Amino acid sequence: MSRRGSLRAGWVALVLTGWLAGCGGVLTPVLPTPTPAPVAAVSATATLAPEAYLTPIPPTPTFTPTPTPTPVIHVVESGDTLFGIALEYGVAPEAIQQANGLDDPQYLRVGQALIIPIGTEEPQSADVAPADALILPTPTPLPLEPSAIALHPTAVGGLWCMGEIVNTQDAAVTNVQVEVVLVDGEGRPLVSRRTLAAVDDLGPDEGAPFAVLFDAPPDGVEGCRVKLIRAERISEITAALRPLAVVGAEGRPAGPQYRVTGSLLNQNGVTVGRIRVVVTLYDEEGKVLTYREMAFPDDRLLPDGVALPFDLALTPVGGREPASFRVLAWGTAQP
Repeated sequence: MSRRGSLRAGWVALVLTGWLAGCGGVLTPVLPTPTPAPVAAVSATATLAPEAYLTPIPPTPTFTPTPTPTPVIHVVESGDTLFGIALEYGVAPEAIQQANGLDDPQYLRVGQALIIPIGTEEPQSADVAPADALILPTPTPLPLEPSAIALHPTAVGGLWCMGEIVNTQDAAVTNVQVEVVLVDGEGRPLVSRRTLAAVDDLGPDEGAPFAVLFDAPPDGVEGCRVKLIRAERISEITAALRPLAVVGAEGRPAGPQYRVTGSLLNQNGVTVGRIRVVVTLYDEEGKVLTYREMAFPDDRLLPDGVALPFDLALTPVGGREPASFRVLAWGTAQP
């Protein structure tokens, strides 16, 4: 049996042993868990149960990897993509790109040997401010709602926490940052990391996905807490952000992936650039299966009244077909 076949057989066997319990605003544990330690008012908790399916890959890595002394090697096969390979091993695609010096990750050669940088993250103590805090916390972030949170073990011993932050305000917000804390069975913090949510211009009632990878989680992890660290209204500094309308969005299975297509329509009265689009997939319970962000080239401008097509392929957790998806897009007004 091939290496990939062995991995997949192992995942199936482990999946039959239990399901991963995730929670958003309301905790729905698989097994009874002790009451977690008190946290700030805007937080959510997920509880870990045994699971073995692969997990989504976030577009923004939270660590800077280097090849291990005895690296894992993946030989590219027909149909492989960088995202699919990253999903298989539970690492960020940018980590594989950096470890192998890939100038253009869109093009891989059949037979190409890739170094998979596994086990290169240094766990952080929950008592120390994370080194990857992208922006300083505000004294009082807007009271947004963490939701759709789930923990997903990887096939190589790592752990993803994924979810989204829902804008409960009556105006758009930006600079949304969260902290994920892994906890033991008594709710005590073990390790934490911070990351920015994937949407710069988050309108009312919309959700910005986030993901944090712990590739070497400590022993005794039983769940996690997600705490909002930063969220602010659009200010003079971010006033150039403009939402784009999503037109004709359609989703369909494409082999092991799920493809979402449509168009982005500029209705802002000005030309926009630095165009970004984020697609989030959800399961039947509204939990995040995966998400992906795509950035158009910075020199790609979209005049007012013009539509721009998009096409994103995503790999859901466990190859499951999603029950729904959400598309958010925005750009920056050009002078």
